[in-house]
Amino acid sequence: MTNKQKTLIKSAVSVAVIAAIVVGLYFLFKALGITDLTKEELQEFIAGTGAIAPLVFLVATFLQATFVPIPGMVTILAGNYLFGAWLSFLYSYIGMLLGSLVAYALGRKLGRPFVNWLAGGKEEADGWIARLKGRENVFLFLAFFLPLFPDDLLCAVAGILPMRFPTFCIMQLVTRATSVGATLLFMSGEVIPYEGWGLIVLAVLAVLAVAAFVVCMKYAERLNAWFDKFVDKIVGKKKGE
Repeated sequence: MTNKQKTLIKSAVSVAVIAAIVVGLYFLFKALGITDLTKEELQEFIAGTGAIAPLVFLVATFLQATFVPIPGMVTILAGNYLFGAWLSFLYSYIGMLLGSLVAYALGRKLGRPFVNWLAGGKEEADGWIARLKGRENVFLFLAFFLPLFPDDLLCAVAGILPMRFPTFCIMQLVTRATSVGATLLFMSGEVIPYEGWGLIVLAVLAVLAVAAFVVCMKYAERLNAWFDKFVDKIVGKKKGE
């Protein structure tokens, strides 16, 4: 048996093991009802774990960004209630960052079957791929920044698109910090109240976010190219590579 054949067999076994772990964990958490938890139920569940609550929270944020459909806002705000703003930011950032990188790697290794499974079918996956094609940098940057999109699915989709790992990694380092911070600042209700002037501020922010999204989509191709050049400068890519 040649070295190439041995490498292929090892890769196939690794993919099979990863797939088995992913599917097993998903159905385990689905059976436990964790995938359908509200913010209050998630808080109660994590608080009930006692001393290992920070670790459980890290796992929850990791899974949220990997393959369990828990909205990021739910885990972040639950962490704010349990641990306070600063620790919630730290735990959420670490968990979501690691989860995003793993979801990207799973999409890259397992390909369309994994993405189709996360999306709930081939047609749904095709729809997301069509939206991102040619403007994946811009769309994903905004999608990860705004707590309105399915993080786990988009990270996996990025893995099957022509998006390099350094590009995805830099995107995650920036957007995870800003999205977690913005959620704690604007959506916790502690800084901006959910009444009176707070509702006006939140409405204005929502309008500005939608306007920014529309403008960026209009110039998506240009911004996409700029983002690639920016990453090339950071990672030191030379012309002709």
